[in-house]
Amino acid sequence: MNSHPIICRIVCLVCLVALPSRLPAAPVASEIASNLVAHEAGFWRSCAQPSESITSRDLFAYALILAEARQHPDRLDRLFELAEQMQDRNTNSRSYGNFWWTLRDGKVMDDNAVDFAMRGGALLWLRQRGFIPVTARQRLEKLLEYSSQGCLRHQVQPSYSNIAIMNAGDLILLGEALEKPAVAAAGYARLDRFFRYTQTAGIHEFDSPTYTGVDLDGLGLIETFCRRETGREQARALLKLFWQDIALNWFPPAQKLAGAQSRTYDYLHGLGDLDRHFVLNNWLPGPLPPNIDNLFPMLGNWGPPQTISELANQFPRLVQQSWGTNRWQSRTHFLLPDITLSSAVVAYGGRMDMPLTADLPGDRKSVRCYFIADGRDDPYGQKKIPAGAHQKTFHLDPFWAAAQRRADALGLAIYRAKDIPTNATTLVSNFVMPMNVDSFWIGNRRVVFSTNEPARLPVQPGEAVLFRKGGAVLGLRVPWSRGLDGLAAQTFLIYDGNLFGAVRLAVEHVAAGTRPQYSGHNAGAAFWVRIGNGLKTDADFSRWGRQFAEAEAEVEARPESLRLKMAGTDGPISVAANAPWSAPEFIDPAPTRSVLALDGNDIAGTALR
Repeated sequence: MNSHPIICRIVCLVCLVALPSRLPAAPVASEIASNLVAHEAGFWRSCAQPSESITSRDLFAYALILAEARQHPDRLDRLFELAEQMQDRNTNSRSYGNFWWTLRDGKVMDDNAVDFAMRGGALLWLRQRGFIPVTARQRLEKLLEYSSQGCLRHQVQPSYSNIAIMNAGDLILLGEALEKPAVAAAGYARLDRFFRYTQTAGIHEFDSPTYTGVDLDGLGLIETFCRRETGREQARALLKLFWQDIALNWFPPAQKLAGAQSRTYDYLHGLGDLDRHFVLNNWLPGPLPPNIDNLFPMLGNWGPPQTISELANQFPRLVQQSWGTNRWQSRTHFLLPDITLSSAVVAYGGRMDMPLTADLPGDRKSVRCYFIADGRDDPYGQKKIPAGAHQKTFHLDPFWAAAQRRADALGLAIYRAKDIPTNATTLVSNFVMPMNVDSFWIGNRRVVFSTNEPARLPVQPGEAVLFRKGGAVLGLRVPWSRGLDGLAAQTFLIYDGNLFGAVRLAVEHVAAGTRPQYSGHNAGAAFWVRIGNGLKTDADFSRWGRQFAEAEAEVEARPESLRLKMAGTDGPISVAANAPWSAPEFIDPAPTRSVLALDGNDIAGTALR
């Protein structure tokens, strides 16, 4: 694929040089679209005798590619004919105006389908209607008329960040393109609702490597194409906040968005669709990998200025942010030059979240550190299961509570009866780590892993597990655990022969090979993670490890309550919770209510004025 000059000038982002603004959108879109026409030739062939996997969103995205490239106008009528087959036009239907996600569905199974489809649909009418042949244009206009009703009927809470933005933007652009003031007004009202929610609650879908990219797509299109200045101002303010958030959580030594995440599809590495924006804004080297959705970020004109990019170069830094209206919905990320540590006080709860993480320098596709609750032998997120119209790698969603004071974090997972599916094959609390480090230790014993031989090494209750990589070190202790039998759970440091280069500290709440069954005891585990930086000698490492292993851990455990207090390097960290395990009772340090804070100073006000 040929790259646009904006991409050719990309530099390696250790220094984070970013463009103050984008080049005009039209030349970018034309060139990228032309390359995508060739890349998506197989998609067009599949439209002759359509595959059941064809999605409504891709029909409109491909049509936009053709129009922006000014190629093959004769193909558009077939694309819109297929879209007609997938649109619900029953006026008595709850999903009137919406689309099937895939052709195989036969009905609307994902209410978000109309929002994804209309990203392309609205732009076709707004930018390219003159290119579209008469018959195809008539089909498209009718599709958009019905879709405007589908978007209006799709009421989205502002906490559903990516869809709330997309839905508002679709209504604005559809209403203005079709000259329907009431539709556009509904879109502006929904944008305003999202803006005001974010002013006080923060970004609910926080730091998602996939959905943050969708957020930026939607806001960029609003800022570039909407007619009202108030809408452009709100979109610009939100773009500034999102990019401040991204910059503060960007870890240059790993070239990725680090820290705890609300929703991810890539547990091992923490990468996603946000990469398109990193390439476009010179935060990652190009060229941009071809993707049918590539036009959407290209068409927006707003990019982060240098002042925002420079936020990522401050070390050490403490990032804190709220991500909802509940006082526990808070996140902390402490970044050192060679390692980061992050936690969410409570779980996002989507079975795709990463509530406790650490990130290290190196190849951005190397394994990161993360907690995952596993009930189906999939600690690395590789086995997809049905999720409505989709296939996803869901994990378990136990009660979660965490506290963090800079370099120390304490996370607690409790499994209630509802958290253990009837088809679960195992019940394990895992902390996954990269094998590619300088050394691993259990207590004062060095352990060596080989990719040729699986290993399963027992870890005694409270015993420290350490690894060292360059000047960075991570220590991990399990100060409390419980199995489904009510007794202390067994813990192992495991390399299971996986091909990803991952090892894991596994707290097994049932014996290996035994199916979990709730019998009245709430299984669970607490993970205490500490990070260090700048260790130059073996003596430094030994001293650091000894101090962590000897640090005081107070545990008060009863069947119906837990009180945990760890002696962190900068002060105590504490978590307390009671049955029925629905919310923490006590967290120390207290969760922040800042929308976005750097070293204790809320900087969100500079964006959301």
